[in-house]
Amino acid sequence: MLVLLASIQGFSQSSKVNLTGVILTDSGQPAEGVSVALKGTAYSTLTNEKGEYELSAEPGNYVLSVTYVGYKSKQTKINLQSNQTAPSISIEEDMAALDEVQVTGKTKVQRVREQAFNITAVDLKQLYNTSADLNQVLNKTTGVRVRESGGMGSAFNFSLNGFSGDQVKFFLDGIPIDNYGSSFTLNNIPVNMAERIDVYKGVVPIELGGDALGGAVNIVTNKNVNHYIDASYSFGSFNTHKAAINTRFTSKKGLVANINAFANYSDNSYKVDASIPDSFSGVYGPIQKLKHFHDGYKQGTVMAEVGVKDKKYADYLLIGAAVSANKKEIQQGTTMLRVVGDAFTDSQNFVPSIKYKKSNLFTKDLTATLAASYNIAQERTVDTSSARYDWSGHYEIKSYESGGEINTVKTLMVFDVKSLQSNANLKYDLNENNSFALNYTYLGYKRKQDNEYTTTDIPTEPYINKNILGLSYSLSALEKRLSYTTFAKMLDLHGEIMTQENGVIKPSFNDLGYGTAAAYFVIPEEFQVKASYEHAFRLPSAIELLGDGGVRINPNPTLEPEVSDNVNLGFAYKKTYKVHSFAFEGNLLYRKANNFIQPQLDGNKSINVNFKNIQVTGIDGVIHYGYKQWFTFDLNTTYQKTLNMDDTLLPGTNQVNYLYKTQVPNVPIFYGNANLGFYFKNLKYTDDLFTINLSTSYAGSYYLNPPTLGKQNKKEIPEQVYYSASLAYSLKNGRYNIALECFDITDVKLYDYYNVQKPGRSFTLKLRYFFM
Repeated sequence: MLVLLASIQGFSQSSKVNLTGVILTDSGQPAEGVSVALKGTAYSTLTNEKGEYELSAEPGNYVLSVTYVGYKSKQTKINLQSNQTAPSISIEEDMAALDEVQVTGKTKVQRVREQAFNITAVDLKQLYNTSADLNQVLNKTTGVRVRESGGMGSAFNFSLNGFSGDQVKFFLDGIPIDNYGSSFTLNNIPVNMAERIDVYKGVVPIELGGDALGGAVNIVTNKNVNHYIDASYSFGSFNTHKAAINTRFTSKKGLVANINAFANYSDNSYKVDASIPDSFSGVYGPIQKLKHFHDGYKQGTVMAEVGVKDKKYADYLLIGAAVSANKKEIQQGTTMLRVVGDAFTDSQNFVPSIKYKKSNLFTKDLTATLAASYNIAQERTVDTSSARYDWSGHYEIKSYESGGEINTVKTLMVFDVKSLQSNANLKYDLNENNSFALNYTYLGYKRKQDNEYTTTDIPTEPYINKNILGLSYSLSALEKRLSYTTFAKMLDLHGEIMTQENGVIKPSFNDLGYGTAAAYFVIPEEFQVKASYEHAFRLPSAIELLGDGGVRINPNPTLEPEVSDNVNLGFAYKKTYKVHSFAFEGNLLYRKANNFIQPQLDGNKSINVNFKNIQVTGIDGVIHYGYKQWFTFDLNTTYQKTLNMDDTLLPGTNQVNYLYKTQVPNVPIFYGNANLGFYFKNLKYTDDLFTINLSTSYAGSYYLNPPTLGKQNKKEIPEQVYYSASLAYSLKNGRYNIALECFDITDVKLYDYYNVQKPGRSFTLKLRYFFM
């Protein structure tokens, strides 16, 4: 009834007229997030990234009020009788106010956070002087836990509210990043490349077009600055080097050129606790501090785009290409008992792309966007050595061995992959309160594979095609205090897979997902409550259906989609006083998932099967405090229980599962992060800034094995706490920057997987130049 009444209210405003205009700073730049209101009324709005605003009100005489924290307010009398455009208004920076209050204007990040979805928007601009990659940034976000098996370039498991792996989707400006290949992942993308990260927990908007089960992560780059250069270089412990350059040029005629390039290198030569067996008896000696000696990683990516913006036929049209390559040495097997000294993986990718947006297409208030990329890749796994190493780096050649270091047979597997991802979206604003959106996403994946050490060839090229069609309706009502959206998705998959028995199976299935989300400001601009629900599906990935050519994973073309019912309830409160600012957020979550896709032993390899039913319940929260412009404190915590809800031991059997309703092993339960920030302006010059950040990360103990198996009924992975610190100094309003960081100050032993150590204490120095 509330939605119906609000909709009627939205449709009944035909008597109003529109006022549009532009707000600029005193330097002539568009002013985003500025409050524009008709004084003494409830009519108000915020400017967009171009400084534009639009108000709808009854005809009459008003006072137009323009306010933004840190700038002098302006008031102008206006006679509003018909649709009209006001002259541009320039606002002047208030230096006196800047000395007294913290700048907390409603930025794009804040507006994203206030959407109806359960979403965390991470502002990256405050982190540009750090050497962190996106994994390290996200690992400090509520509900997120990133577990890595080692140093730079190592395999990682990204968990969001109890779901992980392909159950969570990752995007770069709406394009799935898995289409850029293994050289472009969260653990090597520099923070300087993006403006913010949007983390969707549960309900995912149809614009992203993904088949996410438990949420999605969208990396949003900065498209608003017309000219800039951002170049950085950092070096640190374990012979680690990172370099990045991001540039944009925009001509007066609207010609745009973007270049993003970054490279990473590390020996990963950190020390671990290990022992060496006696060469004659095989008895292991005492535990020693020994270095990784075959764990190097190198990677490089260049992304370039050219096109136009602000044309009659396009808001922007960009044609681009990305070229990338990487190589990762393998130091060990699943555990540290198997030492590896020769095996490695590498890949090369070439990815052309297109991005297009047009507002007022064919008719007013219809907006079209398109993003597509085509990945041409070669991926290799090389495990052909018969050498056997220990942790000292000593090896011996066993010529009678027919297997590799990791696999029981020598492997030189080569994949030639071609993958197309496209995402098209139409949005129609019926009026300022009601809008509809239609989205179509397509994924086409095919590959050839060849193993030089096998005489068995696969005669066909397996392929997988996914189609996702989404439709949504969104409402803004009650003077924009209520936001509501509802949507439905149709998900389709079909393909062709060759099994090991040389049979051809053509998987084909179709499902319908749906959901809704609402947010309401109980106290305007201060206290907001949210609720969302989704019946979500996740289609099996190519590697789950096709396997990896029999290296470690056998194909299973009979997999069914994963399905989950997700519920979120939350609130957010923020308040700014003269010198103090406060913010609190809290969320409750519930996930009931079926047909979980999990690996299962299949001989000496594995195969993915629909097995576990999972129930996740949890709570997370955030506390923020700021004092003027020189001190901030942030704290977040997450607590969640992930229960095994299978009442039978194996699918299709009546065998009793004694792990029914017990905690799923190897999944963190309680974790959190805290950060203290100090900011000192004008220490020596009027345009310098010195910052100090002190942070800590905590993970409570959790189960390595199922908690009901006799003597293993204890939390074997112990509690872990570590501390880090960083210092940064900026000159010329951020043009020249230098930063020093120390990770894990006390050098405590860290690991995400039991007995597989991660790097300990490390130091990094970063140099950065920024010009706009």
